[in-house]
Amino acid sequence: MLWRDDTSGASIALVRFQPGAGIPSRHSHASNQFMFCLRGRYTYVPPTGLTLTESSFYWNPKGSLHGPTRADEETVLLEIYDGPHYPTQPDWYSSSADAR
Repeated sequence: MLWRDDTSGASIALVRFQPGAGIPSRHSHASNQFMFCLRGRYTYVPPTGLTLTESSFYWNPKGSLHGPTRADEETVLLEIYDGPHYPTQPDWYSSSADAR
């Protein structure tokens, strides 16, 4: 975590995924999500089929369904939220602190 505003829920983080890791299910966010790929390949599996590669940018609007995702190789993303991450804690998080 690089920065977090506990009042608004906004945050900036560096996220690293090992090959094969990712988000296991379709989900949405309670705010806008912005991602910039610093290194690697990160794929949104069908139906989206979008793949982020080095220097690519992705904006995921608040409330839009996306995922699951998979890192095709070690991947580092700069991830920015302009508010809280999730409307409710997804089942793949074991800690509420990680899901905020």
